[in-house]
Amino acid sequence: MDSFGFHRLETYYLFFPIFAAVKKLTDIILPIAAELAQFEAFFEKTLHAETEPMNSIMQYVLDSRGKRMRPILVLLSAKLFGEVNEQTLRAATFVEIIHSATLIHDDVVDNADERRGKSSVKAKFGNLSAVLAGDYLLAKAMLLLANPGDHAILQEMLSTTAAMSEGELMQNQAFEGMSFQAEDVRLESMPSKSAQTPIDSHRNDMVIWTDYLDIITRKTAMLMRSCCVAGALSVDATPEQVLQIADFGLNFGILFQLRDDLLDGENIEQAKALLPIYHEKTLKALEGFAPSEATAALRDLTVFCANR
Repeated sequence: MDSFGFHRLETYYLFFPIFAAVKKLTDIILPIAAELAQFEAFFEKTLHAETEPMNSIMQYVLDSRGKRMRPILVLLSAKLFGEVNEQTLRAATFVEIIHSATLIHDDVVDNADERRGKSSVKAKFGNLSAVLAGDYLLAKAMLLLANPGDHAILQEMLSTTAAMSEGELMQNQAFEGMSFQAEDVRLESMPSKSAQTPIDSHRNDMVIWTDYLDIITRKTAMLMRSCCVAGALSVDATPEQVLQIADFGLNFGILFQLRDDLLDGENIEQAKALLPIYHEKTLKALEGFAPSEATAALRDLTVFCANR
């Protein structure tokens, strides 16, 4: 067994589910049901546009909503240290708007015609309208956190937004056309036996794995981390509490993307190898928090994401 205990974990998770009892998302979010309803109303109001066709596009975005994982993280993190307030709702709306704008722009870049089982904004309204709609959303997001009291949250979010763009560009350049189909993966040696040759044949397997983690950290995990940080900041959590929930958010975000990759059939060997490790790391990051409804919900959310 290597220093990560990978072979033990691989054998265990090959034959047993990551966690025995997986709650439904609707049950997990019950502690913030009222706050989530407030968020939805605020989000819808924020996306309203005064003119057409922009308002029709915004309505289409609203109707194409996902699981609201990022706002849920903001609200639960706030609930962990205090009570959800107007700043919390603005932060939750900010992250969902940024996420929506990113998806719209990604579909233009990727020439994707479908998103969440529906036509993408790009496919329904055209490339130009999609780009402008994404820009409109980014502007709306900036306005949400323009008050001096929101500076710390805005700084956190803008740094993360820049990192997301870097992660997407890194992925497009370094991993385009690559497929990882290693039959035997060990974290100490990384895949090499049956993986296809990277674009740069001089890059070794360790670099490939490091790049993979760096990319998913930037493109997904850092936003999840910022969701948790924003929620904590909105209720005046202590610096120590902010650091602690940030650690949870980063590991949760990596776990979330690893599971996404498995569901999408991408980077299968890396995701399969790392998923149980980051599931364990994410749960461990919650151990320092006092027992509460919010702590239990974050734990259940971790299990849900690992098994969805």
